[in-house]
Amino acid sequence: MVGKGRKVLFTPYKEINAENVIEVVKDAMDLYRENANDCEFLLNYASGEQPIKRKSEKKVMEWIDCEVIDNVALEVSDFWRGFGWGNPITLVLRGDTKDAESKAEGIAALNYNYAATGNARDLQAMANFIVKCGHCFTCVDINTEYEEGEAYFTRDVIDPRWAFVVHSMAYTDKRVVLGVTLTVVNNEYYITAYTKDRVYNIKAAKIDNSKVVKTEEGYIKTHYDFTSMEHFDEKNVLGIIPIIEWYWEPERVGVFENQINELDNINLMLSDISNGFEQNIQSLWWTNNVEFEKEIVKDSEGNDVEIVKKPKNGDWLHTRTAREGSNPSIQPLSMDYHISEMSQTYYEQRTLVLQKCHVPQRSETSGGSSGVAMDSASGWADAESIASSREEIVKGCQCDEIRVVLKAIKESPDIESDNPLLILHTNDVQPAIRRPKSSDLATKCNGITTLLSHGFALEDCLSNIPLFGDATQVIQRSGEGVKKYQETIFNKENDPEAAPNADRTMQDMSDQTSPNL
Repeated sequence: MVGKGRKVLFTPYKEINAENVIEVVKDAMDLYRENANDCEFLLNYASGEQPIKRKSEKKVMEWIDCEVIDNVALEVSDFWRGFGWGNPITLVLRGDTKDAESKAEGIAALNYNYAATGNARDLQAMANFIVKCGHCFTCVDINTEYEEGEAYFTRDVIDPRWAFVVHSMAYTDKRVVLGVTLTVVNNEYYITAYTKDRVYNIKAAKIDNSKVVKTEEGYIKTHYDFTSMEHFDEKNVLGIIPIIEWYWEPERVGVFENQINELDNINLMLSDISNGFEQNIQSLWWTNNVEFEKEIVKDSEGNDVEIVKKPKNGDWLHTRTAREGSNPSIQPLSMDYHISEMSQTYYEQRTLVLQKCHVPQRSETSGGSSGVAMDSASGWADAESIASSREEIVKGCQCDEIRVVLKAIKESPDIESDNPLLILHTNDVQPAIRRPKSSDLATKCNGITTLLSHGFALEDCLSNIPLFGDATQVIQRSGEGVKKYQETIFNKENDPEAAPNADRTMQDMSDQTSPNL
């Protein structure tokens, strides 16, 4: 159910085989469809399908009913897609790796292969699903149509509405034992189910949607029953499940999902403000002691009928005094709307929702945005903290994919026997994530400079201070120069250590006053 994240699918079976694969798929379909329906709703919501929800029908001037959408959900999604996923995930060599020098070439080749698959483009498609739906999937396979300069593997982003994985409760780590992709043609499901040994191609015909189940939570869900299923299987040459689930929160929840009720309220509030403007423009008219002119017309039967000439929109209004001594008056019937107060309430509600979604202020009313105090006040520090916690989960998903990628590379018939990719292991590779925030650029530069001047290795500096996109290439190109620079420092005899901060290249956030927390 929307607001609670996507559900994780489980099976009691330890292994999936030809005898139980259909049973496991059928059991998983109900929760899979529930997740898929939630994803459909969230994607549509972010695209602007946000109906105005009123408690009752509008009864006063019902012909004026403005429906104005302030798509804050899309604003939140766009921010997190840019801030959390704005740069491609690059791969670096772990600091404690054996044969580091020879494996560094393999890391560089692995980054090249990822780039050749269109990783930067696909990452944005993947991020679009993750920030809105909470999760998505990728599928890795051998590149059977390899040409020189291409990657040895293929990598495809799968819409979360058309894939799922099943975990086994029989293992303490709840590992994935089945990966599934599917499509629907003419009311028939074509399912591909992967285990580590076999690939099952399943055709499920004539799906019966007539069974409705009421859950303990009180909401209704549709139970899917396959009237017939047939399948055939073949060997999984990779020897590993190629479907990888990506997410960045354990609950697999979208970035705006928990605030949907408040977002609906913002839309209703903005619509009512627009209604206030519109109703004042199209005011009802109120008259007192006014007598409108009368006119003789013929009815449908040809009889003369006297009617009152009431004004219509755009007509001239001509009246006469009803009786001597009266005080006729005519004026629009309007209400005194406190537009400024209503607009302020709307703005405060909007700001609160953005704050709950961890979206910082992206424009400054005065002054700069440097410094710890300003970062804390504007919300950037909070966004950075949330992104850092999510980053560790993303790195785990990337490592799961790397495990499959290395399998696909080693099984490729086109790879050379001396290719450095063949000596890589999953534990040799470490994902590095850069976020596109430049306000701490000076701090990173000063940090790297200070560490290098005090004897730290370039590899250790770049692995802990993410400044460059591909740290491995920087180490290869600049490592020799850094060593020469360090030698000029450490070979000086009787040279007292410089005063603190004397070797900094520029001011950074440490020069700013920290907030009193």
